[in-house]
Amino acid sequence: KKEAVKTDKAPAALGPYSQAIKSNNLVFVSGVLGLIPETGKFVSEDVEDQTEQVLKNMGEILKASGGDYSSVVKTTIMLADLKDFKKVNDIYAKYFPAPFPARATYQVAALPLDARIEIECIAELPKKVELQPYLLNNNYEADNLPGIAFRFLFVDTMEGIVVRRVIPSDNSCLFNAVGYVMDHDKKKAPELRQVIAATVASNPEKYNEAFLGKPNSEYCTWILDSEKWGGAIELSILADYYGREIAAYDIQTSRCDLYGQERKYSERAMLIYDGLHYDALAMSPFEDAPEEFDQTIFSVQKGRTIGPAEGLALNLVKEQQRKRSYTDTANFTLRCGVCQIGVIGQKAAAMYPAVNYFCRDQHFV
Repeated sequence: KKEAVKTDKAPAALGPYSQAIKSNNLVFVSGVLGLIPETGKFVSEDVEDQTEQVLKNMGEILKASGGDYSSVVKTTIMLADLKDFKKVNDIYAKYFPAPFPARATYQVAALPLDARIEIECIAELPKKVELQPYLLNNNYEADNLPGIAFRFLFVDTMEGIVVRRVIPSDNSCLFNAVGYVMDHDKKKAPELRQVIAATVASNPEKYNEAFLGKPNSEYCTWILDSEKWGGAIELSILADYYGREIAAYDIQTSRCDLYGQERKYSERAMLIYDGLHYDALAMSPFEDAPEEFDQTIFSVQKGRTIGPAEGLALNLVKEQQRKRSYTDTANFTLRCGVCQIGVIGQKAAAMYPAVNYFCRDQHFV
């Protein structure tokens, strides 16, 4: 299969031929003259100026084909006068990196339009190996192997695995989990706390005491404290900040709370919650694949679904539920480290210091 390469940034072909032809991963560039693309006239009559323009034009054709000067494996130089060889050679050397392409140079009786020089070349584009290992909606380019570009093409018809990416338990897990799924950054908490505080402070009518559970200014100070946890309010603000839905799966109930859905955003990210801690959910091509391959943002399709990824995420949540990988905060039992009195549930633990003054600064165990 062959494909014509065409660009307005290089001179048009002067006859029934293409600027270049691409066949598989090879590009055959027709003879290039030192014409200015916009005018179709020679840059000058000087062989050095024409050589410079020839190579610039060739670069544009290579770029349009998906390559560059480093892709060239062979050039053929045709000169009206072989005495110009050294002048041409000095300019030519500036454009091609080592290892230099193979080359042949000829003196010819005449060139089109009385040109001083014409150059044609053959280039080899990087081989693309297309894999379809799991559902994603964008391409991942990995060029760590010389000469080969691995292009992971993620399509909705393929299923990989949904994995739980663990976020450190440092009281900022919600913010860092969001940072990971949105920016692949597990240290976004300080920045995202600032975003939330600024959002709340900018709209005291919406974010009033009834909504926040505390006065607006007090909340802003509170949320900037790295020891304070986030929840539904913070997730809804971050969904709007990123312009994406955030799906938070609760392991204990397998319920999915969807933040930002009323905005009908076109993309969604996913978190998982065990009652006390948030982790990130990602699609991975295979078990133990590096996090660099993670896809964490998914296109919302018709019916407000994200396709197979949604079912895979729910399966993971149910598997975690079967393993009881959650904390039942309504019924867990805690014991005061001072008076040894036991309480049941998160609510009772929160109220305990108010009725037991001397234990107010103690931790439950």
